[in-house]
Amino acid sequence: MENNQINKLEFLERQVENLSKLVEINGIINSTLNINRLLSIIMEMIKDIMCTEASSLLLFDEENRELVFKVALGEAGDELMEKYRVQPGQGIAGWVAMNRKDIIANDVYNDHRFDPMYDKSTGFLTKAILCSPLLFKGKLLGVIQAINPVGRDKFDENDMGLFRIFANQAALAVQNAIFFQKAIEEERLTSELKAAQVIHNSLAPQIAVNDNYFSAAAKSIPAREVGGGFHLVREFDDAMYLLTLGNLNNKGIPGAMRASTLSGIIRAMIELNIHDPEEIIRRVNNLCNADLNCNEGISLFIASIDSKKRKLKFVNSGDCYPLLVRNKKVFYLRFADRAGGELGSRRFFASNINFSLEKNDLFVVLAGGITELKNSDGRELGLQGVIRFLERTAGEPDMIIESLIKYADNYTGGTERRKDLSIVSFMV
Repeated sequence: MENNQINKLEFLERQVENLSKLVEINGIINSTLNINRLLSIIMEMIKDIMCTEASSLLLFDEENRELVFKVALGEAGDELMEKYRVQPGQGIAGWVAMNRKDIIANDVYNDHRFDPMYDKSTGFLTKAILCSPLLFKGKLLGVIQAINPVGRDKFDENDMGLFRIFANQAALAVQNAIFFQKAIEEERLTSELKAAQVIHNSLAPQIAVNDNYFSAAAKSIPAREVGGGFHLVREFDDAMYLLTLGNLNNKGIPGAMRASTLSGIIRAMIELNIHDPEEIIRRVNNLCNADLNCNEGISLFIASIDSKKRKLKFVNSGDCYPLLVRNKKVFYLRFADRAGGELGSRRFFASNINFSLEKNDLFVVLAGGITELKNSDGRELGLQGVIRFLERTAGEPDMIIESLIKYADNYTGGTERRKDLSIVSFMV
């Protein structure tokens, strides 16, 4: 019994340590959109997080259908020189790229997939390799490898799980950097705005979820100056979902990058089986400090929903408005005593609000931008305007969101907005 408790404690401690590493690395890899610098950082981070002798990152060249390995010129790593190219299926990296699967190879010279070309050209002795594809929405971006664990003979499945989470974070950072690089090439004068738009879209895609117990939708329409909005709806267990809506006051690239950092932190926690809203926001608050540059004007709503039991647990901070629509009446679930202070400050606190849902309850969460919209007379729509609209409108979450956005556009007369419209909604 004592051994089981010790093993469980060691496992939890390792999870916390891994989370801290992943969060730190997420902030670092999202700190630059210089693709060459980013690749150098990722390779250094692989060695640090996995404790290995070496690492590599090979980008996929779509035009030539090859993997390209580059090495840094100088200590800064701002410039990279092409070293060699790998064909799909060639070596372990080529096999991973072709099959889109992870590999643990603890005796590479007895693995038929291994290509000793690099060892022969450099004199380096490869013994064991962890290899994962970099995928973004199913698209191959490249392959990363951790080579030769330090202080032990081989990699294990725990290493693979951690490496896979890191690969997901790295893929998003690489894709953001690629988007940014393409935007610069296409139109230098408007590149920052375009890149911010692309990053925003990757963090706030339109979402529609439907199953027997639960339906949800999310949509964010960026303003002229793209802000730092993001949302997420993720099933983490059977009929159990985690839902988030976040927004930062920052605009353009700074806002988009900080939103990317925050979104990555939350995604990393989900991957490490941290699903309690109060625990997530507490960790976010501890990490949103001056080093991450994301501690100003943050709004964040996080909810855990057990759709079978109709149980809701949520925390709310900043400028988000959770609204419950029940029997054609709308209730603003404010609970002001459950949260206080600015997220990212020492004075911040937020505790879970536990709520029982009834069949066909509709939940709508708004970022503050929609309530600040003005009509031609300069009058704000306000929260009461949104509530009056919801009281006379029925439908599924996706229809409610589309109707509310259309209503907001009609209210303003189609004038240009200065803030994003971000809405998530769900129904049990």
